[in-house]
Amino acid sequence: MAIPMKTCSVLMVDDNAAMREAIARSLARRGCAVTTAVDAAEALTALRRQSYDVVVTDLNMPERGGLWLWRQALMVRPELRGRFVLIASEPLPDPHSMNLFLDSERFLLKPLSLDTLWRLVEEAMQGAPQAAKASRAEPQQTRAGRVGGAP
Repeated sequence: MAIPMKTCSVLMVDDNAAMREAIARSLARRGCAVTTAVDAAEALTALRRQSYDVVVTDLNMPERGGLWLWRQALMVRPELRGRFVLIASEPLPDPHSMNLFLDSERFLLKPLSLDTLWRLVEEAMQGAPQAAKASRAEPQQTRAGRVGGAP
């Protein structure tokens, strides 16, 4: 099912400038209006100003990470439940915290495939909370279209 792109707004949060900008460019090429934030605090400020269709956030960021942002965002914008895509490299947080997140959100491990990320963003745009599953780019993929892997 194709999602009308003129209504797609994404908040992209990552402390790594190269990762943040690469993902933002990829989503913009697919028709999304993308706002970026360098950390969870800046993202929460953006969420207080306006709502987004989807929030894509890094898990591991200095000071406050993606799970903190998710918890805070749902207090400010409860309509965002089911509209988060969490990107992480290992190590992952404690299982209890991840289980709470995975009950309704989406999760992607680095190195990530931009096509897989886009699929998860499309699912999140539909807005229905659903059990998330961790995804990882297939090892046989070429580096084209992948972000966050070793050079």
